[in-house]
Amino acid sequence: MTLFDTWRFLAEAQTVMLRRSLALWAEPHAAGPALARMVTEKQRACLDGAIAAGFAAARGAHPAVVLAAAVRPARRRVRRNLRGTGLG
Repeated sequence: MTLFDTWRFLAEAQTVMLRRSLALWAEPHAAGPALARMVTEKQRACLDGAIAAGFAAARGAHPAVVLAAAVRPARRRVRRNLRGTGLG
């Protein structure tokens, strides 16, 4: 993951957070279910990343490869949310 990739991931994540915050503010009555879906989504991405990193480490992969495997599920989810096809 290059410095630019890291910056882009952080910018995309902040954009998704801003959009979701504005949506929750605009429709507070729907906040409960939306927040529950968001938490579930984060837990799933974290679990998938931990599993992928564990497999990569068990194969003896370079630490950069292990890190990339750990971050990949979160990056995919953020990009999906940025396109507007994610949960919540």
